[in-house]
Amino acid sequence: MVIIGNYQGFNIFEPAPEIIPASREKVDAGIAVNKRVLQNLSAEEKAAPAMPVTGTFLCAHAPDYVGTPTLLWDTAQWKTALEKLREKKIDTVIFQASVWNELHEVYYSSKKFASFRSWNVVEPMLLAARDCGMTVFLGGYGSVSGWSPLLTEQEEKEEIDRQCGCFEELMTYKELFDGIYYAPETAFSGVRNRQKEERLHNIYQTYFRRIKELAPEKKILISPASRWIPRKEQEFFEAWTSLFEDVPLDILAPQDSIGCGGCTLENISAMWQLWRRTADSLGITLWANTELFERLTFGGPEPFKNAEKERIFQQRRAVSPFVEKCICWEALYFDLP
Repeated sequence: MVIIGNYQGFNIFEPAPEIIPASREKVDAGIAVNKRVLQNLSAEEKAAPAMPVTGTFLCAHAPDYVGTPTLLWDTAQWKTALEKLREKKIDTVIFQASVWNELHEVYYSSKKFASFRSWNVVEPMLLAARDCGMTVFLGGYGSVSGWSPLLTEQEEKEEIDRQCGCFEELMTYKELFDGIYYAPETAFSGVRNRQKEERLHNIYQTYFRRIKELAPEKKILISPASRWIPRKEQEFFEAWTSLFEDVPLDILAPQDSIGCGGCTLENISAMWQLWRRTADSLGITLWANTELFERLTFGGPEPFKNAEKERIFQQRRAVSPFVEKCICWEALYFDLP
């Protein structure tokens, strides 16, 4: 549950007051566990290989904090920022969303979303990324559909229409990006929700097939949240394989959810064993989306801070045996050690 705040002239999501106490308790417990794990690491564990982070998310502005707004950047400003990422060995960027439905914002010249407040962000970002030799996954229509406990048939149809309509408009820039990022997030709650799974499966299957029809060379990437729920491993596996069965998804890049309390350093390896099993069953590539932040508060312009370096190193160590690539959220604002 979210409400909409406005800072520096643009909208962001903020948690509804009623969900904050339980969320605070969960996040604080996760922070305590992570500190304990780091304190107890052996010298051998600290010396284990840590896969480098070679990709990062970008955004017009972060959807739930002020961060580094790029709404008014021109191509030269984007090039300066991307060149700094290049110096950190970043070769891949994922633009989170070209439209945000609930924020009523669009970041390119759009006819379909002409009623939304508009900024020109996508084009200068793509031009700069091309000049910097970056691989680009372009996020399309963003919404909170994946967090809804119940999607109606009408909402499913609207989501498909808006996803496809946004992608068809973004094809104007097809020579400037390599893949598509599916922006709406979701997670396994610990209980199978068959109706929701069926609705999301229909959205994924219809929309991703439309992408492959119009641009078969474009890779499709998705980044769901990780929630570690003990003794629910089989249900987790069955839920995700049900969601992605017969869906032309290329890359699964789950959020490690260390920064938001969905997973901890204590169980991240077990979490990624499950993700590896899921990706292998589906025959798709597995990446890891490393969270560089730690939550401080709920709501307001700056609810997050940089995570300590050793925590980020341990996140990377834990997923290294299981993934082909590490990306992160988001290196234009948070420190990437």
